[in-house]
Amino acid sequence: MKENKYFKESEFKCKCGKCKLPPNVPSDELVDVLCEIREHYDAPITINSGYRCKKHNAEVGGAAKSQHTIGSAADIVVKGVKTEEVHQYVLEKYGDKPFGIAIKHNFENPFGGFVHIDTRGKKARWTYP
Repeated sequence: MKENKYFKESEFKCKCGKCKLPPNVPSDELVDVLCEIREHYDAPITINSGYRCKKHNAEVGGAAKSQHTIGSAADIVVKGVKTEEVHQYVLEKYGDKPFGIAIKHNFENPFGGFVHIDTRGKKARWTYP
């Protein structure tokens, strides 16, 4: 993992608890983006989901070709910032980049849900149900 002042490798590990983080995961580009978002808000970021092994990805209902399985994706929450605000910022800042950007709303809690960002190499936008 690229050296940085905000994130630890352990934050990106698969939640299955059994597999190891592959080499060069998360991607350097993803780390750069997350650090920029962290600095923009001057607030900690929680990584709800980083790397996922294929088995765990299937267990949580992830897409078969999920960017999480190659270590180029993260589902994030910025402490004290509404999910929709983070989503809008990511779209404005990175909307012209070949990234996957999505939102999972929590309509009962504007600080719940998460923003997904990945560095897949082509544009993709969606909303989780």
